[in-house]
Amino acid sequence: MKVRYSIYLLSIFLAVNLAGANVLINEMLPNPTTDWNGNGDVSGMDDEFIELYNSDNESVDISGYVLKDAVYRSTPGEYKLPEGTVIGPKGFLLIFVSTSGVFQGNDGDAIKLYDPSGKLVDEKKYDATKEDVSFARIPDGGEWGNSTAPTPGKPNQQSAP
Repeated sequence: MKVRYSIYLLSIFLAVNLAGANVLINEMLPNPTTDWNGNGDVSGMDDEFIELYNSDNESVDISGYVLKDAVYRSTPGEYKLPEGTVIGPKGFLLIFVSTSGVFQGNDGDAIKLYDPSGKLVDEKKYDATKEDVSFARIPDGGEWGNSTAPTPGKPNQQSAP
């Protein structure tokens, strides 16, 4: 009987944890030297981006989710996603620092994603960065790696050797 109860509790635990696992931080560019936001101006801070990815086969409403910068460079150092923010199935949401105010440090930092209840959903900690090299999950939603070919708002690709 104890084994069944333990399996039952484990199943509930896994189901609850997997419920928030469909939205991930998928790519981050902390040290840009290219006009990634397409405004015609190269600005290290404004061209930083964070990309979220929905690994689910259904749309996900992420209204109220919060991005936080562990090493605050401005106040408040966090961004609450507005009402009506939805990521389609296997889709991306691209957020530039000029919108979020969540800055990424070139010499190391951590970006964290929380659900509306305050539960940590995902985070990426990192050390010093190189110019125009992103941290990217390859394939999308997979393991973290580095990419010399950032793909904001698009599927991540392996860097050329």
